[in-house]
Amino acid sequence: MKIRVYNVAHGEHISLHLPLIIGDIDFKTDDGDIEVWNCSRREKLATKWPVIEGAFKVLIRLIPGENDINFKYQDEVLKLTLVFTFPHFKQFVRPVYIVLADDDGYFQGPEDEDCSVDSALERIKIGAMLIQTFTAEKMKEHGFGRQTFQLECDANYEPVCNVFRSKLTLERAHTMTGNELWTHFARELMTSSSFTDKDLSKWYCFMSFTRYEPPPLETPKTHSEILKYTKGHTALGGGGLALFGTGNLHTWAAKVSEIYRRFTDTRKIDRTQLMDDSAYREFYWANYATGLGASLHELGHTFDLAHTPSGIMARGFDDLHKVFTVQRSKVTIQNGDHRYSNHERSPSNITIVDVNESQKEQIEVKVVKVKDSRRYKDVCYGSPFKRPIRRNSSSGNVYIAPPPVVFKVEKGFKPVAFQQTVNISMKNYDGSETHQTITKDRSYETVTEVTLGESGQLLAKTSKRERHPSSGSSCSSLSHSSQSPTRVIPSRLPNSPTETELHLPKFQYADDGAHWYRASAVLLRFHRWFNRFNVRESRKNMSICGSRVKSNFGLRLVELRSDPEGEVFHHWEFLSETPPTEFTLKESRVKNVPTEAKTVTILAEDNVGNVLKKKVELTDFES
Repeated sequence: MKIRVYNVAHGEHISLHLPLIIGDIDFKTDDGDIEVWNCSRREKLATKWPVIEGAFKVLIRLIPGENDINFKYQDEVLKLTLVFTFPHFKQFVRPVYIVLADDDGYFQGPEDEDCSVDSALERIKIGAMLIQTFTAEKMKEHGFGRQTFQLECDANYEPVCNVFRSKLTLERAHTMTGNELWTHFARELMTSSSFTDKDLSKWYCFMSFTRYEPPPLETPKTHSEILKYTKGHTALGGGGLALFGTGNLHTWAAKVSEIYRRFTDTRKIDRTQLMDDSAYREFYWANYATGLGASLHELGHTFDLAHTPSGIMARGFDDLHKVFTVQRSKVTIQNGDHRYSNHERSPSNITIVDVNESQKEQIEVKVVKVKDSRRYKDVCYGSPFKRPIRRNSSSGNVYIAPPPVVFKVEKGFKPVAFQQTVNISMKNYDGSETHQTITKDRSYETVTEVTLGESGQLLAKTSKRERHPSSGSSCSSLSHSSQSPTRVIPSRLPNSPTETELHLPKFQYADDGAHWYRASAVLLRFHRWFNRFNVRESRKNMSICGSRVKSNFGLRLVELRSDPEGEVFHHWEFLSETPPTEFTLKESRVKNVPTEAKTVTILAEDNVGNVLKKKVELTDFES
């Protein structure tokens, strides 16, 4: 019997406050507990994490410098050293807990929960560290290493959550829509004397005054009804502010030792008393996953990310718990009556606010007035949709809420025994096409690459076969970092591709919908909040004129977004050491253009993190 760790190496340098460590107990397939403690933090008590069918996932707090971590399973002990290195980025994410002028700051929750301000700060800090870790792990899946954002910290590099006392009153706040709340707090935060470096921060904010108040003796059944009876709630992100309610904050962990228990809490929310925002799954764990994931979705908008066909910027954030929990290989469906249909996202009736780029990241409010802007419609990613389905339905277009402690893991985290083949096609900026065929079996990976010119002539052909090590992931990526899969088929969640798309090439992400869509990952790879650039911001070096996209620093991403929905439908990425300084948009290069579209939004990002967006006519593209 031996404890094995797969996703980190002994002595590895890491810039995460709360890294995720994945491993297993060799030759063990039963359940148990593994004890983990960081000797460098002088922790007196070990934290117990479950071992499920021999596999485990643990989270461990780090301090600056070397961290000597011990793992103990029965009589077996493993010692692992990780080195925490703070990234020292100029830009950072600032967690904030907003308390109103005439309120005590307590958030809503059950009587047996600590809903105080201090408890809220700890829950938000743990949540911020979790989404920082999530982002790092998912960027690594794309071949970019553990890139992630930096949290605001104190002098000891400990993450902080700020309390902001607003001048707004409780009575006034409970009459305001989400758009109005976003507008008010954007202005108030940016003009407050309580904060420094306001132009270098992205605000990750939670409103303490969210209150769910359904009528007596009535149990709301739909998501819309639930939001209708909820005051002081929204889910909006854009510019420099991500704003979220605290209706399910009571389900969040306030300590690292609580995280696994919270993500597997099978108690059901009492909708007569508490807000249920769980994508119709109703459990406490589902409220934690959806709430934390949705807050990351909104923070993603502040990083210039648009909605995507799958992943965190769609409804994939409902799967966030899967990244941090181990699930059983043999799934027993529980609560069989809870079946949910797979529908496209409901259209949002709000416009996400953006920043005027000429104002150097200062939050400039741009709210578009729309019809029926009622409070319970203020969500940017749309509402989960529930439709009754007969118990014996054979439709494949069904989403079933999974048991919370079940995650399909291959025994020993070993590659699957059968051969896998993935086909990847990519349009290059010079008009040529690159086609890759990747064949992977237990021991080898064979990559055959063919490059064809615009007229179809063979320009290059290469083939290589390499032995690959055993992977620590239950579903390892088969793509190289320089490649962009033409389509992603994730788990069947709201906003996932329809049945008619299943014949397309598949590129499977681990953890189902909890991933960064490829275009989003590339944008984050070169984003200013994810790097330490020494070049001054200078968008004047970028231009979009007609069909020409230019940057003196070299282009890294050109992305096409539908108008007015703003969802990514096509992108080009340039990951070579010498990216092109110019790119020409051609009709022949674009796929998946929305039906009857006349205009699209182009987003371009260059090598030093400059981002430029512009709406253009499709007729401007070269034929």
